[in-house]
Amino acid sequence: MHTYVASDQHWVMSCLHRRRGRLLLLLLLLSAAVILGLLTSPISADDNILYSGDYLYPGQYLWNGDYQLILQEDCNFVLYDRGRAVWGSGTDGRASYCYVRMQSDGNLVIYSNVGRPLWASNTDRGNGFYVLILQDDRNVVIYGGGVVWATASNAYAGAAAVVAVNGGLAANGTSPFGSVAAVVNAAGGGTVELGRKIRMATAKGVHG
Repeated sequence: MHTYVASDQHWVMSCLHRRRGRLLLLLLLLSAAVILGLLTSPISADDNILYSGDYLYPGQYLWNGDYQLILQEDCNFVLYDRGRAVWGSGTDGRASYCYVRMQSDGNLVIYSNVGRPLWASNTDRGNGFYVLILQDDRNVVIYGGGVVWATASNAYAGAAAVVAVNGGLAANGTSPFGSVAAVVNAAGGGTVELGRKIRMATAKGVHG
């Protein structure tokens, strides 16, 4: 018959401490995993937004319903509406491997595999927070404290199309989602009628 002695008590306490230590370590690891998961999770779950500093590589795209803005393997950056191309950067075949970057200066740029710019929105506005959005109306727009640039590829007649004009902003139309405000640089050369409906604006600065 075994007699319970102090050494047995020490052994039991040692086992409990070890188990407690392992449990604490496991909890710390789980906590670290949760924190790391939060820190490394996408900025947004939205598939239609490219943020400052983000990239698109060949085969990657923004998506919104029937619309897809994709960087193709041939380096062309193309907007499709149910498989039909409605806008493109015209950079197909100009390099073997490209990437698109929404820069923190507001410029959207397509680079070759050696870092040579092939196309740009020419909207360098200084360091800030910018987003490229594939909108519900099919327009692709850069925002940064206002509208910076757009493809003017709206799917609806009279929809809003906002474009960069000599450093100013111009807009035309009224989208089904509401009227559009406009700030127009007179040097841009466009004719704009302000009001609930902004009927026409020059499309300088839009590529494709």
